[in-house]
Amino acid sequence: MQASVSDTDHVLGLLDDLMRLADGSPAVTIEVEADSFSVSVTRRGAARPDASLATKERPTAAAGDAQPTRLPTQRVHATTVGIFNPAKEWKTGDAVSRGDVLGGIKSLGQIAKIVAPADGEVREVLVAGGAPVEYGQPLLVITVR
Repeated sequence: MQASVSDTDHVLGLLDDLMRLADGSPAVTIEVEADSFSVSVTRRGAARPDASLATKERPTAAAGDAQPTRLPTQRVHATTVGIFNPAKEWKTGDAVSRGDVLGGIKSLGQIAKIVAPADGEVREVLVAGGAPVEYGQPLLVITVR
């Protein structure tokens, strides 16, 4: 008899693999998008030093220099196939609250509401109003507060 792995175990295994990949990489952020979910892993603090710097003296940061902290983001995806109509003309920096209606997708005479998954602000608008969208397609990126 073959043991089956639950979806949760599978996703957690993928996250473990992603963390190992991030640990061995000089990248500061690694983002993966697949099927109905996306994951972004950001290393807090400095990136891994380049091998060429390993033998040289590393420069020290000035007392006033602080690296900007990258806030977590969350993508808002289409829940159906159809035409996306935003609730308003969204711009970078617009504040949103969890549950706010961001727009709707019209399909076969029905409208599926698209709501903000978290409090934050619009970081990027990926789809223009009136554009056709596919199921799971990213519509907006929100910087989570």
